[in-house]
Order: sequence, then C-alpha cells, then structure tokens
Amino acid sequence: MGNTRSTSRRVAAVTLTAVLAAGTATIAEAHPDVPKWFQYNKVTWTKTWRDFPRYRREYDRWRARHQYASSNQARDEQQYIQAEYRHDNFHGAISYQDGQASWYDGKGRRGACGQPLVGLYAASRTLPCGALVSVRSGGKYVLVRILDRGPFGSSSRILDLSPQAFSWLAPLGAGVISVRAVQLRS
Repeated sequence: MGNTRSTSRRVAAVTLTAVLAAGTATIAEAHPDVPKWFQYNKVTWTKTWRDFPRYRREYDRWRARHQYASSNQARDEQQYIQAEYRHDNFHGAISYQDGQASWYDGKGRRGACGQPLVGLYAASRTLPCGALVSVRSGGKYVLVRILDRGPFGSSSRILDLSPQAFSWLAPLGAGVISVRAVQLRS
C-alpha cells in the first residue's frame, strides 16, 4: 500500500512538472487542487518526511521511548510527523480576491513590470509585479504571473488575463467571467 501511494505521488509530481514545462496544457487537469500544489515547497512533491534526518531522528526517538507501542500507535505517530513535515513546507495563500476578469492581448509588448507579455500572464491594479496567482472560474484553474497593470475602467474587474490564460477558463467570446484570484507567491 505504501509503495502504491509513493508511486502515485511521484507520477503526479512528474505529470505536474511536465505540464508546467510545456506551459500549454491546463494546470487543472494535472491536479484537482492546484493552489495546494504551489503552496508546498517542491521537495514535498517527490520526497517524504523519511528522507530528512530531522524527522527521521524524531521518529526514531519516539520508537526508542515507546518500544511496546502497537502498530496503530506507530502509524498515528508517523501521521503526526507527516503533518508536521507538510506544515513546515507549506506556504499559505497570501491573499485572494473575488471579482470579474476579462482578457486582453499584449502581443509580446513589455508590460508595466518590464517583462514581455507572452504566455500565461495577467494585469492587476493591486497585486505585485511577478506574483504567482491561481485564477479559478467554474471549477477550472489557471496559474498566471502578474506582468502588467490594469484593468482600467470597471471597478468590478480585478484582472485582465492573457488570451491563452482566459481560454483555459472560458471561450474568448465570453468576454467577462467571474473569478477568484488567489495570490500564492510574490
């Protein structure tokens, strides 16, 4: 059973890494809870607490003090250490906003943040330049970087997405969609 979990976790990590490297598939297909993937350090995608001396020593000390512990008690302690390991490698969402998003085409120009507007990018009035943001709409996710300033005009619009990013959430003909934008990293 432990082998199956470890193998499936590695396969999921490899799949997500491949999707990110390609940059063309929807991130939502890779993992059902995308913000969680990016809130953990990358090491947690491929390793467990057993791979780190600190957690291994903690468990070995517990075993030495509890020589007659049942297998259920040992499993409970392992789950506790696993939760501690994940907590130590977790980065909570910095902020989130609910509102509307539209799309615009930067056509490779440089955004207000100084980088070319290509791929999966967005414009925001309030989020910092370079921030990694998970944008959710209708059960779909896309990860974008804030590379420009906007949207201008409507106060209900919180983001302007690149055409590529918008098309992963809805057809371009939709024009404006309701979204939740979660800032994962600055």
